[in-house]
Amino acid sequence: MSEDKTQQAVAVKQNIDYCSSCAVCSTLCPYEALKKDAETGKITLDVTKCQVCGLCYANCPARVIDTLYYDLDSLLNYLEQAKKEYASDTLTIMCRGSAPDIDGVSKLFGTPKFIPLLVPCVGRIPDEVYLKALLMGINKINVLACDVDYCRFERGSAVTGRKIIALNLLLDQLGYRRDTITLKRNSLKVKVDANLCIACGNCVFFCPYNAAELKSPGGITFDLDACRGCGLCVAMCPATALELENWEQERISQLISRFSSEMKSPKILTFRCQWASFPPLNGEPAPNIRFIDLPCASRVDRFHILEAFQKGVDGVMVAACSEDDCKQERASGKAQHSVATLSDRLEQIGFKERLHFCSVSPRYPEELDRELEQFSQKIKGLGKGG
Repeated sequence: MSEDKTQQAVAVKQNIDYCSSCAVCSTLCPYEALKKDAETGKITLDVTKCQVCGLCYANCPARVIDTLYYDLDSLLNYLEQAKKEYASDTLTIMCRGSAPDIDGVSKLFGTPKFIPLLVPCVGRIPDEVYLKALLMGINKINVLACDVDYCRFERGSAVTGRKIIALNLLLDQLGYRRDTITLKRNSLKVKVDANLCIACGNCVFFCPYNAAELKSPGGITFDLDACRGCGLCVAMCPATALELENWEQERISQLISRFSSEMKSPKILTFRCQWASFPPLNGEPAPNIRFIDLPCASRVDRFHILEAFQKGVDGVMVAACSEDDCKQERASGKAQHSVATLSDRLEQIGFKERLHFCSVSPRYPEELDRELEQFSQKIKGLGKGG
């Protein structure tokens, strides 16, 4: 982006005049974006380091930190509407990185019907959301967090665990059941079809976590404790022997087919890293734009990009974190290389300009919209893609 970052709107702000310097926020911040100023003693926010996890917002006792995404008002407004829409008195709060599909969540908690609340990290949910949800008539709250060592925001899952213990103790004193709030942890991992594996070693070479090992004989084995579910190995597997739970090949293909049929022209399909941009809870996309959120931009499969063009999509955009912001050991850089390689090949059939890669961040909420607007204008100028 050419625009000076200092001139952009930011997603997290601090009212330093009311800060008591209690240091709760700086203690919790995984990225050292909040620090105590040596001269003034005040806690200051360096937004360029912020990853918008929301831990500071959810846990600041003085409420001097504001966030654009999933603040108290937007969460409560969503719950009021969703309670009517889903006709349920059970709320399930889910981390994006840990949640399988609805059926999978239902099996984990044994709850066939619930109000879903999907957020980038369950650690960003303030205490008031739990308590006010109960006052709305919600009788049961399930929380699905990442495994502690798997949390993309490092401390969000652990903080949530301690918070729920404290809340249940409080609720017990108020006459609620001790298990009013239930916490479970889950991680989405790679799956291997040994019958399809050709032992090429691509997954071993590309895995950022050294989770894959090539054994002879026997093909590939994975250390699932080391796997962080980025999906890079899946995208690089030439034999389609790997799948990533909740982002299987067929599931993404079905989304491409559905979106391509319902979009207006010019049709723009965006493969978006789910950590690079945080959509509003009740947001509606433009009639010509659809999003497929991925665990990391590295999960983008060249097959799916080509499939989108074959289905009549006019332009495909891949929105990733920068390498410095990447939650998957700079895997987004490998995604950029993969897209650039495909783009060069598309040049032979006149489609190079219809594929666009960009890096965006949730700390600058206008970045993705600006990229989409510029790309949409380019696609309009190019006309139909064939």
